Amino acid sequence: MSRARVSLPPLGRGLAVLAAAAAVIGPATVSAQAAAPASGSKAVTFQGHRFEVPAGWDVVDLGADPTACVRFDRHAVYLGTPATQQNCPSRLVGRTEALLVEPDTSGEAARGGTTVSEADREIVGGAQGIRVTATYAEDQSLVRKILTGAGISASAPKSRARASAAPAAQPEASASASVSASVSATAAASSATLTNYTGKGFDACAAPDSETMNAWKTHSPYNAVGIYIGGRNRACAQKNLTASWVQQQASAGWRFMPIYVGAQASQITSPAAEGRSAADDAVNQAAALGLGPGALLYYDMEAYNKTYSGNVLAFLSAWTEQLHARGYNSAVYSSSSSGIADLAAHAGSHTMPDVVFSANWNGVADTNDPALPGWAWANRQRVHQYSGNVTETWGGKQIQIDRDYMDVALNGTHKPTNAGVYRSDEAKFYVADRSGGLYGWAGFGVPGDKPLTGDWNGDGQDTFGVYRPEDQTFHLSNDNGTVAVSAMYGNPGDIPLIGDWDGNGTDTIGVYHPADQTFYLSNDNRVAAYAVKMGVEGDTPMTGDWNGDGKDTIGVYRGSDQTFYLTDSQTSAPVDHQIKFGNPGDTPIKGDWNGDGTDKIGVYRASESDFFGAAKDSDTVIYSVRFGVPGDTPLTGQW
Repeated sequence: MSRARVSLPPLGRGLAVLAAAAAVIGPATVSAQAAAPASGSKAVTFQGHRFEVPAGWDVVDLGADPTACVRFDRHAVYLGTPATQQNCPSRLVGRTEALLVEPDTSGEAARGGTTVSEADREIVGGAQGIRVTATYAEDQSLVRKILTGAGISASAPKSRARASAAPAAQPEASASASVSASVSATAAASSATLTNYTGKGFDACAAPDSETMNAWKTHSPYNAVGIYIGGRNRACAQKNLTASWVQQQASAGWRFMPIYVGAQASQITSPAAEGRSAADDAVNQAAALGLGPGALLYYDMEAYNKTYSGNVLAFLSAWTEQLHARGYNSAVYSSSSSGIADLAAHAGSHTMPDVVFSANWNGVADTNDPALPGWAWANRQRVHQYSGNVTETWGGKQIQIDRDYMDVALNGTHKPTNAGVYRSDEAKFYVADRSGGLYGWAGFGVPGDKPLTGDWNGDGQDTFGVYRPEDQTFHLSNDNGTVAVSAMYGNPGDIPLIGDWDGNGTDTIGVYHPADQTFYLSNDNRVAAYAVKMGVEGDTPMTGDWNGDGKDTIGVYRGSDQTFYLTDSQTSAPVDHQIKFGNPGDTPIKGDWNGDGTDKIGVYRASESDFFGAAKDSDTVIYSVRFGVPGDTPLTGQW
């Protein structure tokens, strides 16, 4: 609860709010050496290079067994070039100390030097004729010692440079950016389309080769594929996963579930920082594959003990917030009984993902899940892994997969609504973060003004405005400091309203005339486009996008019986939603509490400065924070 007036920089529009079965090891090939290896180790040679590794490590000759799965979840040395179609189990998670030593006739790896990716727990280097990928869990020093002993530099870690067909996405566009808004919007829409789909899909540990993908596209019931794009626990080598592969499969009609396998529950130590870091790495990995802003990225959080719930929820909140800040949509994959149940139970206290991907192997290809109430992620925001570790053959091509059913149709990115207050005597707005802490403040208007929040310029972020009753004038700001729009509208005694009446992404003004219970709504901040009567004397007017169609409509709150009456129409007032919620004396509020694109009802309880947000068409509380002090005017918005 924010009681003290914390000194923070004024809130600006640029301020961003901040989840198997064993494979067969191929034949070992250990070459004898003139120099004896150290005790407890053995020497392995490849193309004249000698690696001294622990004696217990397996050695896999990919020349003798080219379809062997290069898996980094077990101690092994893989020698040779992985096949384009590896024989991998579907459910592998985790990384440990291992080596992949490949021929490199171009010499590119040796010239490029050694690079280290802490996010991926991976070191890549080279020497004459070879390229080496070394992975690790906690013992980086071991693999560095192995590389150094083989004459491969492993000294100064630096950020891993990745070849990409598209630049890594940035948190904010630079001032000199020449890409037009329309082009950027088109790119985002294209990426969103590539991760939207309704129907059957599958995921495999390693991305299949194009020949297999073509056969499955023609003969199988699947049209979406899960691809493992990165993370410290991504177990399988990705021989095929490149930007050109993604482009080729997209052209063939495939849709994607890009999955990031980062830190697991027991490995999380600094939830917020690690969640943000994972999101940044996932964005860069996705962008390198040609999946830009607007795409949906999945965090793979495997099943965990409930003692880790707090850390997991904080981590996933930060993951979602950072993805949203960089223009991507967020999804979380987890077990129905752990991660998915935790998300559903804490929807009101943490930032929620846009999509949930539930692992519940009941064999039913739908998106129902016992851990998910009907209101949760109900607007085509679910994926269900309904079967796992199965081997299927289509068009003569065999893969071990997990079976999934998708129902995902996101249109852009959605931020959840958070609380705020207006302190009239100071003419200052104070806004909260997701947990009810002070996120920022700004002074705007003069004492006695009525506070407003809305997206006045269509940039996806709410900013401040005020209505001055003495002259019936709206003053709206795009930067929380200067007036961008001033419009005189309505009559004395009218109540100011804000909404996107025509669905163009920009909020405009309106008024409610209490004397005859009529709403007058303007699309251009000048003249009324709609005049609709609803309610009875004494009702409080409401506006919101009650059905998620992108257009705000009207409603009323009747304090005498604590009931909301809402309509989805702009030309008449049938009651499409009737919900009883709150206590006598509460102030009605509205917001998209879980970020699913649909506004829901809520109340503000002034005695304790409490905000309560309900699930869609329900009296179930899914958002609850305490913010401000008694006497403040409540407000809500997507900061």
